[in-house]
Amino acid sequence: MAISLRVLLLLCLASACGFPRPADVLSDGEIACTANQFVACDGTVLYTCNATGDGTTTQDCGASGCNADAKRCNQCTPNADSCGVGPNELDHCGPDGLPAGSDTCALACTAAPTPHCPYLEPRYLPDVCDAVATMSDFTVSNAANFDTGLDSGCNGGVIRQDGGPEICIVRYASIHITSTGTLIARGARALALVADNALRIEGVLDVSGHLAGFGPGGSTVTSGDAAGSNGGGGAGFATAGGAGGSPTTDGGGGLAGGKATDPSLVTVLVGGTRPTPGPNIGPIVGEGGGAATLIACRGAVLITGTIDAGGTGGGGGKSGLIAGSVFAGAGGGSGGNVVLQGVSIVVTGQVFANGGGGGAGATAQAQQGPAGTDGTRSATEAATGGAATGGGGAGGAGGRQGASPTVGLHPTSAGATPGGGGGSMGFFQTYTPMDVLPTLTPSAASPTFGTNKRIQTR
Repeated sequence: MAISLRVLLLLCLASACGFPRPADVLSDGEIACTANQFVACDGTVLYTCNATGDGTTTQDCGASGCNADAKRCNQCTPNADSCGVGPNELDHCGPDGLPAGSDTCALACTAAPTPHCPYLEPRYLPDVCDAVATMSDFTVSNAANFDTGLDSGCNGGVIRQDGGPEICIVRYASIHITSTGTLIARGARALALVADNALRIEGVLDVSGHLAGFGPGGSTVTSGDAAGSNGGGGAGFATAGGAGGSPTTDGGGGLAGGKATDPSLVTVLVGGTRPTPGPNIGPIVGEGGGAATLIACRGAVLITGTIDAGGTGGGGGKSGLIAGSVFAGAGGGSGGNVVLQGVSIVVTGQVFANGGGGGAGATAQAQQGPAGTDGTRSATEAATGGAATGGGGAGGAGGRQGASPTVGLHPTSAGATPGGGGGSMGFFQTYTPMDVLPTLTPSAASPTFGTNKRIQTR
């Protein structure tokens, strides 16, 4: 069988022939070879010796190519991935052109720009999932405090928001708060917990206001009025805040609670609001619960424990520095804003973002009234306003699921001052890819989750 000069040269290279003409090249231009054995690769074509040992057969290896070292066609394109037979299958090919295992994607495998398992393009942080985390696992199994204001803790960087707080990104392959763990976050920046895979909260994530301080990224917006001897209006968020009392009327001081707003309609991540502080050195106002987003780029957000984003109570009325000046109770802060984003989301635990109670008015003897309590971890019990003492007006209750914040009351004794209104509850929101619905069956929720929204994948 006659062989072309090109194939003859390939045969020469394959057998390491030298000069003069190799012995396996016959005088009439034909060749002798070992039957059924590899001869050479020519681009994507495999040459094999025929069954009679006097010529070659060819096989087109296709796009995977011919492998001269392995003396065969590649079964797949070396060092490349491809979408497999199943819609959620991503196949890997080794450097030898043989299959090197596969992954099961949470969503259908995407072929462009190169085959890969899809991942989220999260709200507020659209590029955060593009690169996988460089640190493996973040696990909290005891009580731990986290300050978003410390750059060292924001291992995924700090993102600036126009019109909102900066975001501290905590970035790991997986994030887990165990059933014995509690993570308490505070600081001026909002919190973003971002995992490549699963993000699990079996214990407690606390992003609430605490000890008259705001939650992470909270209180960047003021809401509600406060002035003089009238009770301060509570902060508004999911609902309007409770109005403050006047010296003669419950909720009648003309100091309205803050207006209702929807943070999902703005492009920045914001936390709960705080009432407008009174003039001079009036009582300490309530502070807002935190702003937090929990993101699982390629996996599930699983909440079997507790999330708390409550607001703080307003301070009680007290005497001022100027002789004879007395202040009324301050309004309560609103609950915060927690946003869950995952390829899937399952919530069976408890979630709370209740408003803080308003502070009570000062007594007839100008003694300070009791402060309102912080937002509760309950869907049935609201934060209480400061109790009426010495003739001062009581503060209003904070908002909770099914119950709006209540107004501050008027004083019952001359010289005493009215109470402040309660703060609104906050928000819980979910985002999932198209055609994926979250499983939201919390054992307790105040507020309940907003209608699920869609996000893109890459």
